[in-house]
Amino acid sequence: MLIDKEKPFYNVTQVSEILGISADRLRTYDEEGLVLPERQGKFNKRLYSELDIEWLQDVRTIIAKNRMNIYSFKLMLKALNYISDKDFSKLIKNSKNDDIWTVFERIRKNPNYDKLKKF
Repeated sequence: MLIDKEKPFYNVTQVSEILGISADRLRTYDEEGLVLPERQGKFNKRLYSELDIEWLQDVRTIIAKNRMNIYSFKLMLKALNYISDKDFSKLIKNSKNDDIWTVFERIRKNPNYDKLKKF
């Protein structure tokens, strides 16, 4: 049986444990628009998909490695909107810091990027 990576399944507690962050930090990411978990039930319970978790792992990597705040990360995402795939490939090829650009490449390929790039 194949797992649908887009299907929301994980609650806040589970995702915070997987990512090694507090549930409050995860809620902050949601409130800041860095992730759009599905809401279910009368209590509007947040549910996250595998793709959401992959996205958040990459977001955390970039924020931590570059000592960015959320606002700076949003600006970086906004800037990425203006770079064509061809130019982005050149940027990665010529970059001295391959690790970060590889993460940004994953971010651009994650469906969450298309949902959130309207910052």
